[in-house]
Amino acid sequence: MVFGIEIGGMGGALTQIILSPLMWLAIVGLVAFLSLGLLWVRKQKRLNVVTYIFTEIANGKQSIQKTRCGWFKSKSIFGGLYDYSGEQVMKTKDNRIILGCSSVDFHDFQGKQCLLVKRKSDDPKILVPLTRMKIENSDLLGLIAPADFRDAAVSCIDQTNNEMRSKWEQYIQWAIFIGVIIFALVSIILITQMVKQGQAESKDLLLQVGRMIHGGVTSSTAP
Repeated sequence: MVFGIEIGGMGGALTQIILSPLMWLAIVGLVAFLSLGLLWVRKQKRLNVVTYIFTEIANGKQSIQKTRCGWFKSKSIFGGLYDYSGEQVMKTKDNRIILGCSSVDFHDFQGKQCLLVKRKSDDPKILVPLTRMKIENSDLLGLIAPADFRDAAVSCIDQTNNEMRSKWEQYIQWAIFIGVIIFALVSIILITQMVKQGQAESKDLLLQVGRMIHGGVTSSTAP
């Protein structure tokens, strides 16, 4: 006994825990869980090819599903987490095999390899690679003028606008110049008329003042 604790009793209890089936079952479960986790991580690292699955729906339209795929052996266990035998085949994330896939079937997406896959409409498990693709309505691009023609058209429009703007600026300058001349002439005429009228009024006023003065001198000298 140490510090009031019986060593023999502790050893017996520890031995019972170690020999308990539940303890071993928990250990086996933990090891299995960690192993499956490592296999899952390993599989995710091998799914390194971006894949687009095309499925025809109606009226020439396509349904596109994005997933990932990678090279695995054909035989596998644990839901595809561990492949152990067989030839190398391309498998998707959900463990479907892309039939007849090879390196010549890869396309380029954002500088990385990818796969374009066609799914059979009545059987989702059957996938085949699309080695080549053709865009049927690419003739729409022909309706768009080339960049050089667009630039030339824009330059012509800008040049026309500049010419019209320069012409209007010239017209405005001439209109302002003519307006200033007309305003100056009208101002000179008005000033001249005002000066003449002022001189006439001053002359009449001087004559009236002279008559008044002359009349006053005459009356003052009479007997």
